[in-house]
Amino acid sequence: MANAYASGDKRTWEKLIKRHLDEIDRSDPDLCYKYALHLSRKGPGRANGVIRWATVALENRFNWQGNTYKSRVNSLYKLKAQAGQRLWQAASTTYNGNPSPDNKAKMEKARNQTKVMAREWLDYAKESGRDHTKALQLCVSAAGTDDYCGG
Repeated sequence: MANAYASGDKRTWEKLIKRHLDEIDRSDPDLCYKYALHLSRKGPGRANGVIRWATVALENRFNWQGNTYKSRVNSLYKLKAQAGQRLWQAASTTYNGNPSPDNKAKMEKARNQTKVMAREWLDYAKESGRDHTKALQLCVSAAGTDDYCGG
């Protein structure tokens, strides 16, 4: 993994890190963070993976300290919320093309998931003294009201 990452061979690194996290050990929050960040750059089709690995990294976040802790935790909440937004947008596009009850339910589920993740990001950003403007905007957009987001 280290050799592939250092040489810039992202395809091999992605294959090796996925295998490592799935089959060997997922307790290193740095690896989970890097993988979630990598997946977030690959487009909306990887949004579920971003959410999964950001969640695993957050479960092991207590290995970090100080500014690293604050920065990484805030980034992970942001990654999750943005990935949720991508899923919501994709579900909305599907629903707009085919407004079936099933597609509406999928869109609403994605919107609710985005709302919750945006609120988590917002709460952490406020608590840690980070800029929470974008988190608030996403939360209000997904919730449809300031009330849910503490506004």
